[in-house]
Amino acid sequence: MNNRARILLTMTLAVIIIVDGRAFLYRQSAAGKPGTEKLASLLLANSFREAERLAAQLLAAPALDAPDMAVCGLAVLKAGRILEAEAIFKKVLLRSPDEPDAHLGLGRIAFIRNDLETSVSHLRRAVPTAFFYDEALRHLWRASLDRGRVDDLFETAKLAEERFARSSKPLPSFFTNGLAQVEGLAGKPLFRMEGRFERIRVPLVTSEQHRRTRMISLALNRRGDYLFHIDSALAGFMTLSPLLAEELGLVPTGSAASTGVGTAPIATRFAVLDTVGLGPVTFGNVPVMVSDIRTLRGMKKGLIGTAFLKRFNTTIDVEAGTMDLFPLDRPDLLARNIDQAAVAADVPLHIFEQTVVEASVAGAPAALYILDSAAATNLVDTGFFEEHIQPKIDPAHIVQAGIQGAGGAQNVRRVDGLSISLGPLVLEDQQVNEFRMGGLNEISGRYAAGLLGNPLLWPYRVHMNFRAGRLILERYPRS
Repeated sequence: MNNRARILLTMTLAVIIIVDGRAFLYRQSAAGKPGTEKLASLLLANSFREAERLAAQLLAAPALDAPDMAVCGLAVLKAGRILEAEAIFKKVLLRSPDEPDAHLGLGRIAFIRNDLETSVSHLRRAVPTAFFYDEALRHLWRASLDRGRVDDLFETAKLAEERFARSSKPLPSFFTNGLAQVEGLAGKPLFRMEGRFERIRVPLVTSEQHRRTRMISLALNRRGDYLFHIDSALAGFMTLSPLLAEELGLVPTGSAASTGVGTAPIATRFAVLDTVGLGPVTFGNVPVMVSDIRTLRGMKKGLIGTAFLKRFNTTIDVEAGTMDLFPLDRPDLLARNIDQAAVAADVPLHIFEQTVVEASVAGAPAALYILDSAAATNLVDTGFFEEHIQPKIDPAHIVQAGIQGAGGAQNVRRVDGLSISLGPLVLEDQQVNEFRMGGLNEISGRYAAGLLGNPLLWPYRVHMNFRAGRLILERYPRS
């Protein structure tokens, strides 16, 4: 497989020299700076809230040098303050144009904004980072995967193999699984999208088992149509149940354990579909996951996630029972579908791995929350709940309850009747469950204070403008 990584020897040697040189210089500059080293260690340990507090102290100090400021910017970004972090990274690059941690931050911000070309450009310049090369390489892989260029993936894997070897570490399974998945696809575009359209309207489907979720039908490998839950909390393009993969004759490769709501790990493998059809549009060479999700056991179904949704601008209308998909580069077509006088909320929509929005729960400080169109309830991280929400609540109103997710059942503490604010829109009488978000946040490499489910979405016509990065909730006409 390594011989497929098309990198000239001279380029490889240059990268080695640059990486080693930058790492040496950074270690030298960080010597005697325990604050910055502690901040880096907190970020590597996914202690995002502690890192945010320490970064605020360091940023308040005079004469902070560019490398240290860049690490502080990463802490600010991972705490969810995207615009503030962007300003820090730009300031760093004015002083030190090649600072890798600033390029790492800007690469992630470009991904958040669905700008893959800019993301890849920055992330390539982030590989020399001393502390965060694992993160830089993983995000470079993800951005290259979404762009669909297999040869870029081989190059990224080669860079990763060399970088981890210099640290005497094996290549993580993230990369070996990814390489096995695209075996034999050299020179072929992934997610090749064919077909012309201005609007694709598909019916929404419900089921007895999951009455609040909405599904659409997709044609797989030209063999039949299958139902897929619309799951904006899934970062990837598509997940298939093992039964569905078996029916399609897929041969899964690799293995991993995924994390979700529930106490059991989710056994996951990888495969590639020849085609995925949606009306006049067909995707070719589509990498997918095959996951033993508890809520899909015994079914020939799947999930479509953010990496699918972000290739369109979409409207989900549960009252009409339809989902409209518009070309990503024609946001005007989506805009014509919206009654501006009926808009209840128009807020930023980020692709921070999953779809993410800023919200406030029960008057707590605004924070980032995963937007989960497949979830029937709302979650708040345990630490955030105990610090900002629990002190305001009568203990008698906190009850023991259970939730069901991809990893099975889980016991939680629940509160009913709280408010959730999305921009100017305040939704009353919402159910909130206290939930430890550490596993979900570690996967995405950023702090989300919780997860907001479809009880916030389905009372409205839901518009997702992935071109401009906006979530628009439109009130239904009163009957």
